[in-house]
Parts: sequence; C-alpha cells; structure tokens
Amino acid sequence: MFRGLGLGLFACLSFALAGCMAPYPLVGHDPQVATQTIEVPVNEALILPEPGGPRTLSVLETRYINALEQEVVLATDTIASGQNAFHVVFFGPVPGRTGWSNFKGYDLLSTDAIDADMEAALPNVYMQRSGYFTQNRYGPFGYAIGRAGSNDLCIYAWQRIQSQVQLYAFLRDRGVMTVRYRMCQAGATESQLLRGMYRFSINGYFLPRSWQPYGRPMSEPEGIGRIGGPLAYPSGIEGDATVLNGVMGPEPAAAPRRVVRRAPAPRAPVVPAGPQKPSEPLPGYPMVPAPNQITPQASPVSGAGNTAAPMPAGTLPSGAAAANAGNPNVPRVIPLPSGNAPPPSTAPSYGN
Repeated sequence: MFRGLGLGLFACLSFALAGCMAPYPLVGHDPQVATQTIEVPVNEALILPEPGGPRTLSVLETRYINALEQEVVLATDTIASGQNAFHVVFFGPVPGRTGWSNFKGYDLLSTDAIDADMEAALPNVYMQRSGYFTQNRYGPFGYAIGRAGSNDLCIYAWQRIQSQVQLYAFLRDRGVMTVRYRMCQAGATESQLLRGMYRFSINGYFLPRSWQPYGRPMSEPEGIGRIGGPLAYPSGIEGDATVLNGVMGPEPAAAPRRVVRRAPAPRAPVVPAGPQKPSEPLPGYPMVPAPNQITPQASPVSGAGNTAAPMPAGTLPSGAAAANAGNPNVPRVIPLPSGNAPPPSTAPSYGN
C-alpha cells in the first residue's frame, strides 16, 4: 500500500517538474493582435458619405480610454498615393477602457496639426488652403485644394463639432467630434469634391444625456413659412438650381430656333442688245457722216502727172502753214480754183 502511494507521489512530482521546466503552458491559446485597431462591419460606421457617393470599402476602429476613432475607407479613382477616407473621432465615455497610457489628446485642429495630417494623407501634393467661409449643417469647416497630376484634383477638409449654446440649464454639454475628409478623384471639380463635406451624415452617439456635442438646435429664420416672409428660391451648394438640374440631371438645352431662308428668285439672263440706230441729232449741232458714207472725189491740179487728194482750203492753221513752209516733208495744200469748188455732200443723214 505504501509502495503504491510512493509511486503516485513520484508521478505527480514528475509532472509538476515537467510543467515548470516546459517553455509554454500545457494549454494553448490563440495569439492576440497587438493593436487597438480592429476592422468592424461597414454598417457600424459612425459617419456615412452622401447617398450615391463613393462606395465604403471598410471601417477601421481604434479605441482609446477617452475616445473612439474610425477610418471609413472609400473607393479611390486617382493616381495619387494614399487612400480616400473619412476620419472621425468621438470623444466620450468609451466602454471597455484601456489604461491611461492609451489616452487620446483633444484635437483642437491647430494649423500645425492640420499641416502635418495633410502632408501624411497627401504626400508630394501641393495643397492650397481656402480663404472662403464654408459651413454645413454641423457648423463651419475648412478645406484645402491641390492637384495630383494633370487631371486629378484632391481635397482635404477638417471640422470640429462642439456645442456652442447649452442645451440644458444645469447640465454642461459634453462631447466633441472631429472630422477629417480626404478625397482625390480624376476629372473632378472643386464643387464636386466639396459635396462630400456638405452631404455626409453622423451615424452614432453615446448614451449618456450629458454627451451633447450639438448644443441647442437653431430656430428657423424669422418669417419663414409665413405670409409676407422672405422670398426663398431653389438653391444648392453651387448656387441657384432647378429640379431638373439638381435631382433629375441637367436640364435639356432649349432647341435652337429654326430660321427658314427663302432662296432668291432666279434672275432672267441678261441678253446684250443688238446695234441700235443712232437717234436724231440735237438741234444746233452739225451732222457728221459715217466713214463708209464719204465718197472720195478727184480734182485736177496744176503740174503734169501730179494728182493730190482734195483738201479744203485752210485745213492747216495759218501759223502752222507759215512755220512749215520751208519743210519739204510736210505736204502742201494746193487750193482748188474758185470755180471748181467741190459740191456739197449729199450723203444721207442717220435717222432718215
């Protein structure tokens, strides 16, 4: 009997010594992920992009002792390095708290912090801060625009949501939210990228009543919905709009007015008129016969064998005749005898 007890005690001591000397416990465990960031289902996202906007790919969540941070990864269509995403931080009572070493500092969105985050989210992209005042339904926000390549436009926007007017008289509104938006898209415009900041929705909250980052809701404008109130025109983030242009696509352009032009009436061909008969001579002007109506007449002249065409006396001026009297190359005019004057021309006149 004592011998059996001794064997059992020896066996127990052997197993105990083997367990102490073994490098690992005898019972195994699954390895634990050495980070506080985990992937959660897409339907647990604390911020949602606009309906019909970029598709949500995944949601990465990080828990701190005083905050809950999510990165909502969006679809990307650009050559710029990096990932399109919403970064949102809810400061509040987080369940399953970790140690104080995992404390999330309150983000005041200082200029240096924004520049550092922008450089990390958009490396090698020159960003230009906007100097315009912009505001969505959660309050004012800022943004910067830059180009990544020749056809890609990028935006980096930031916003801090915190109560400005107390909701309760005796309870202090607690809770702060910060939103960062990074988006690059090929062929986009600045107005199209800004739509993401105007149309996102906050999709989460903490249960304690004192967690109220929105404050007292703003009352409606004075006179809205009442007779004699201010005029309200349809408008959007890009200015005045219409239903067709804002919801149902761009409004079709008006059909151009059709201008009917009549062809000019055909002109009759111009037929050149034939030779016309000269009109009657004007009174007081001499009748000049046509060249084919003049009949040359020969007259006898003095000198044997010499004939000359009859020329009326005084054809050359007296001064010219005197100057050319000694020039043998100038023909001389021989006057006819006084009794042999040529008869008057009997050529018929035009028009008879």
